[in-house]
Amino acid sequence: MRAPALSFSSSFSSFLLTGSAKHGEKHRPSSVSPRSQLGSGGATNDHRLKKNGCRCNCDKGGSAGCGGHGLGSILTREMFEEMLPYRNDARCPAAGFYTYEAFEAAAKSFPAFATTGDDATRKREVAAFFGQTSHETAAERGRNTPGCPYAWGYCFNKENKPKSDYCDRTNQQFPCVSGRKYYGRGPIQLTWNYNYGQFGASIGQQKQLLENPDLLLTDATLSFQSALWFWMTPQCIKPSCHDVIVGAWVPSARDEAAGRVPGYGLVTNIINGGQCGRGRNAAGEDRIGFYKRYCDMFGVGYGDYLDCYNQNSFKKVFVDDMSI
Repeated sequence: MRAPALSFSSSFSSFLLTGSAKHGEKHRPSSVSPRSQLGSGGATNDHRLKKNGCRCNCDKGGSAGCGGHGLGSILTREMFEEMLPYRNDARCPAAGFYTYEAFEAAAKSFPAFATTGDDATRKREVAAFFGQTSHETAAERGRNTPGCPYAWGYCFNKENKPKSDYCDRTNQQFPCVSGRKYYGRGPIQLTWNYNYGQFGASIGQQKQLLENPDLLLTDATLSFQSALWFWMTPQCIKPSCHDVIVGAWVPSARDEAAGRVPGYGLVTNIINGGQCGRGRNAAGEDRIGFYKRYCDMFGVGYGDYLDCYNQNSFKKVFVDDMSI
């Protein structure tokens, strides 16, 4: 899903809200509740920094992203602020909502997040999570946008002018509540009643979230939890983003034939397969741009297969299966 956009004037004094696209394509929910192209990972860090115009934070002896073993040692408050310097800008509709404390509290519910694998893998997972969610919540950069080109993540916490109520009325396990709309909310812009229902069930709040999806707009910790839940949980025919980025997912022969290989591009396919299999596109480039910026800040390589331009979406797999 693509978040609403801010279009900056040359004086940075005004903005225009535009519509947002939906999060992910519709798919049949699991009956069980929670649960190409080569990248430039071989380039030197200095070269990557020059391309992205953003500096690495790993030259501050012992600072964020430069060692340690827990999530807090990878993503400190200082690093969080440097990654998202404009999230509290007055022009951002979600100004004041997303906080480091809320993210830290939410992450405690998902102990495998950023603690799996070696140091570089853990940092890369944080970069990938914030790369995707920054795109989902970003302000669109105009030609005179201040700051680093990919510094305007976490500007929104809800979809603007949703095109649908995102209610799958065929789903009886997580039925829509009359009058409620399940459009994108939170860092990953959670959509559809079955996703709200599954997330709610995982934390013992299924009824509450189906009846009041706006809870994701009033409770920042819950909002971050929804994004981390989606990140960590396999969805129907899709692997979890976590398993892909830490190297725990092995593609099947069918996946390989469809171009679906491990890498950041597959994470995009999981989150919004509608942007895959149609060649280079602005949304895909935006997701990659955020990811590269954060990898540079953490001082880690990007890995391979950063895009999904030549991948079939998982939706096609489901449709093909249903036609058998």
